[in-house]
Amino acid sequence: MKHTKKLSAIILSAVMLTTACANNVSPGGSTEIKDSAANSSDNNESNGSNTDAVPESKSVKDVVGDIKVDTKVKFLGWYDLNNSNIADTYKKLFGVPQKNPEGYETDHSGNDTEPFIDVYLSSYVDRYYTLAKLIGSGDSPDAFPAEISRMPCSVGADKLFQPIGDIIDFETDEFAPYSKIQQSLKYVGNDYVPIFSSTPRSLLWYRSSVVKESGLEDPWELYEKNEWTWSKFLSMCESFSSSEKKKYGVDGYFVEREILSTVGKGLIGIEDDLLTSNADDEKIISAMDYLRQFATSQKKLRYPCEEENGWSPSDSEWANGNTLFYQDGLWRYDETWRLYKKKNKWSDDEINFVPFPRCDDEQSYYQGYNCAENTYMLPIGLKNPEGYKALVYSAAYLYNDSSAQTRLREEKKTEYDWNDRLLDRMDKINSPDAFEWVVDCRDYFREVPPTASTDVIVDILSESSYVHGKDYRTFITEESPDIIEELDKATDRINKSAENIGTEQ
Repeated sequence: MKHTKKLSAIILSAVMLTTACANNVSPGGSTEIKDSAANSSDNNESNGSNTDAVPESKSVKDVVGDIKVDTKVKFLGWYDLNNSNIADTYKKLFGVPQKNPEGYETDHSGNDTEPFIDVYLSSYVDRYYTLAKLIGSGDSPDAFPAEISRMPCSVGADKLFQPIGDIIDFETDEFAPYSKIQQSLKYVGNDYVPIFSSTPRSLLWYRSSVVKESGLEDPWELYEKNEWTWSKFLSMCESFSSSEKKKYGVDGYFVEREILSTVGKGLIGIEDDLLTSNADDEKIISAMDYLRQFATSQKKLRYPCEEENGWSPSDSEWANGNTLFYQDGLWRYDETWRLYKKKNKWSDDEINFVPFPRCDDEQSYYQGYNCAENTYMLPIGLKNPEGYKALVYSAAYLYNDSSAQTRLREEKKTEYDWNDRLLDRMDKINSPDAFEWVVDCRDYFREVPPTASTDVIVDILSESSYVHGKDYRTFITEESPDIIEELDKATDRINKSAENIGTEQ
């Protein structure tokens, strides 16, 4: 099974989403594409001359015949796209282009059998700096991994990416199930990120024996009954936690941002196609009040990573039964949990996951759509738009091919010790209608700050309640009364910049 390269624990959950879906098809799989002209002819014969007939749905396989790619795709990413099954699918659909991009005549991989050219990237942290530098020098890559939480820096304010509405056909079958998510990601009236798959970026992992021995209800069963709520989650964490015994309800890097999304809003969201700050929204305030209870200065329900583990979560404490829930992505099973299972000889039903609970006042389960996705954005100044289109269509076809999903399921079982129970649950939460998806663009303010003082605002806001246990309403009105105003001004400034650039384009 092929893997993408992973750089650090902090970004693993983002990258592994790409890995999980990129491994869907093995060489020799069923990705045969019929000639689009032949398909057209067949349709005309079956429909006769009835121009009023309802048009049949069309798949990516019906449009790829019109795409002519003669040059390899230049890919700037923090993983090797050639080392994925997307490359296998691309080769089956389009072959291996004969030409290398100008300036890349010598294949860096040492052979001419792969369709992508990996543009050198010194580090994950430098990705946007490198991209901007390449664009400025006239050497733009053809594709870049999409990162939803950093969208504003991608789509105008920093002149890095361009719209894709005239390049990608969103009416094909592979994109249709994700149209609601696609619509929610429009910015300044344009599509920048093609969506053809959906996987929760993080979940809550738990051990069945720990839950049972603690006299608690099974969280997944509560989820199945639509009873998995804030109050249930809080009650479990309260019942389990004991700072004297060093037992805690929850651990993980992004617990607070996932809880915030369960009210149906991102801290920095997109509304009416523009960036908006929800930092002082009543729903966000209610979520901050809820999160405050987990702080070490309050009920001490979260693992105190700053005191015990250098600000890092502890998977060993979870494995040892001292932490009830551990927040992370599906990749965590592949990389860590299965090893504990083997070492400790756990049964197949010991390791479980469940989505984050819904707010008691909400009827839907919301999931934050924040991290790196299995899709690609279109850099400004690229010279190979057909190559970009072919890459996106290859990925969309791969991720929605039922036979590929079947093979992935078997590979998960044989290579990573997944079982049918967990895989059935994974299929359920991967459905595009499993959640109401929430966009949070907060990371723009951390990595590409519009002003020097706003780069840590989103961290300050979240940590004020979850980490430090401060009363959030008091914090934003008395202790730091200018923080909301500053965030609003920065948001408006980004929108105006993006609108102007959109007009220029």
